[in-house]
Amino acid sequence: MRVAARPSLASTLLLWLALVMFDTTFQLVLKVAGGTLESPSASLAWLAQAASEWRVWAAGAAYVAQFGLWMLILRRSSLSFAFPITAVTYVSVLLGSHWLLGEQVSLLRWAGAALVVTGVALLRDDEVSTAPPAPSAP
Repeated sequence: MRVAARPSLASTLLLWLALVMFDTTFQLVLKVAGGTLESPSASLAWLAQAASEWRVWAAGAAYVAQFGLWMLILRRSSLSFAFPITAVTYVSVLLGSHWLLGEQVSLLRWAGAALVVTGVALLRDDEVSTAPPAPSAP
């Protein structure tokens, strides 16, 4: 069995940055798209309206990109290390909601965002530098 070369820290960080960017884009664009549609109903007419909205398609594209990036990240990291880091998206969506959508964010929510960032920072371990590389396909 061959062992794959260890990915560089820079490339892994770029994957994480892209993942957070696409996940945040997905959430924000879907929010805007939802505001352009009629109230959801279990009808073909509503599905047709959603399918004709470019923002729904843009959100879907961001979701597909996020999925691909997540698969790449999971090849490099254990799930128990990687999944909690996705909480950074909570903070990026909060920031985007405030800056781009004009939503009011209370001091309590900002404090919660700070706690999320602190929690993610505490999760940092030496997995990036000491984890054995994932075996490559035969």
